Amino acid sequence: MTEVRQGLFKLPGVVLKRRISPEGDVSLYLFLKEAGPVYVQAPGASRGRVRFGGAIEPLVWAAFNLYRGERTFYLKSADIKEDFWGLRGKTAAINRLLDWDGLLCRHLVPGLQCDEVLTLFYRSGLLLKEGVHPLVVEWRFLWKWLNEWGIAPSLDICGGCGSRLTSARLGTSGLHCPSCARSGGQHLSEEMLEQLRESVSLPARKVVERFHSEYFASAAAWREADERIRQYFSFL
Repeated sequence: MTEVRQGLFKLPGVVLKRRISPEGDVSLYLFLKEAGPVYVQAPGASRGRVRFGGAIEPLVWAAFNLYRGERTFYLKSADIKEDFWGLRGKTAAINRLLDWDGLLCRHLVPGLQCDEVLTLFYRSGLLLKEGVHPLVVEWRFLWKWLNEWGIAPSLDICGGCGSRLTSARLGTSGLHCPSCARSGGQHLSEEMLEQLRESVSLPARKVVERFHSEYFASAAAWREADERIRQYFSFL
């Protein structure tokens, strides 16, 4: 982690969690660039003494002006950069963001810098905002997160014999060619396997063109693939 010394500083990030005490004090769990996930206090923020508006809502991205005391971070002000408000009425999309928020809270280490995953989380939200099908963005987000940590299943090489994959079966131990997998895992046709590869390798603008919800027609296969890639997080 980049050392954050005592005093005032400004860092971009996102609100992962918010808790309000009976006395009106707010405790935030922020995921910040250079600092990773940190707990931040905002005394009196919900009872009128200090107001931050929508900047302390979960899933809101902002530039946070903070003060670090001897033991605690305090929020001084925040400049909203993106609130993804347009997704609030799109159930499938907002549910994906909330699910990823929960995964981040469970699997990130407080105080450990993780800028690559922070950027990935933000860009995945933008893809949802641009209309990419949530099932595709889910796979892209989860696979690329696992890949950043060096534990994503290879989409090119059989996890058993090391041969080049044309079709495969996806299970909890990776992708395997038909000979190695036999009947275990989800069957991935050559076409589906290529789509999974494209979803993680194409630049964002191409993903928007290729996998826009308006032209999406293979939900069942993507849903199963998402469920299987999500199982990898149970081993972390």
